[in-house]
Amino acid sequence: MAIATVVVFATSCGESSTKESGTTTNVTTTETKMPEVVPVAATIVVPEPTKSSFETKYPTVSNVSWSRYEPVNTFDWEWAGWSQLDTADYMVSYKMDNNDYWTWYDNENNWIGTVNTITNFSGLPEAVNSSIQSNFPGYTIVSIDKENDKNRTAYELELTKGEDKMKTLIDEQGTILKKKSTVGGEKMKEKNM
Repeated sequence: MAIATVVVFATSCGESSTKESGTTTNVTTTETKMPEVVPVAATIVVPEPTKSSFETKYPTVSNVSWSRYEPVNTFDWEWAGWSQLDTADYMVSYKMDNNDYWTWYDNENNWIGTVNTITNFSGLPEAVNSSIQSNFPGYTIVSIDKENDKNRTAYELELTKGEDKMKTLIDEQGTILKKKSTVGGEKMKEKNM
């Protein structure tokens, strides 16, 4: 009886097609809205050395979510100069000090790097602030991401001045590593790495 009810219910929802001598006739029936099915994320098994490394390096985090590597809109691998990862590698997103963070590990449990969104622009190192003031007068900071890897810490900034746009990468000492801009409709790129 229960199976018959399910079959009747399933066939009464949505559109149905009937095939008659080579032609298809579409018949619309009254549609019953089913509750939206939310896909369940696949459980990822993170190697214990990777998990342990993360927990030691970041002991005070919350909202931890592990996944296989996936690109994050706020981080440009080529721009930062990091080696490309693939789906055999791991990414962990989390919150720390009310900021969003992303950390990557390769498939051999090695820490690749960490990126976090800076929301308090006044907390930048003095050398970075001085570099912004002297190199980009009149520009307004739109966003800042702090990028840490085993070689350096750098700040990726997006700035605007009217219609002009600037993206720059500045290390902790205030050195401009890269910049690209659209100023007066003209695109420019510079690389000092």
